[in-house]
Amino acid sequence: MTNPARDAALVRLRALLEQARRERRTITYLQAADAVGVEPPQRIHKLARLVEILLKQDVEAGLAPLAALVVSRVRGGLPAPGFFDRAARLGIFDGSDPARFHSELLAVLFDSTGNPR
Repeated sequence: MTNPARDAALVRLRALLEQARRERRTITYLQAADAVGVEPPQRIHKLARLVEILLKQDVEAGLAPLAALVVSRVRGGLPAPGFFDRAARLGIFDGSDPARFHSELLAVLFDSTGNPR
């Protein structure tokens, strides 16, 4: 079942994160919610759900996950716990060192191609 509003938000989020990748920077959940136009209530929760969907899409496509560029302002520059939970369920994170895992993802994203290999 398709959700046109969600699909449009995912397109906007992917474009935003591609730009951030080219600029070699991360973006907070709030900044992303503002830029993508996520409406209240529960804006951050809705944005986090979009981030998790994007993570799944990229992993399934064999791409470095752009979702790693969305970070929490209050978690020391790391994504929210849901990102790591989803990454573990997708089989790309073993749960042992979230900061190292995230750092490695950023290194791949910020290389010249953004491709994991």
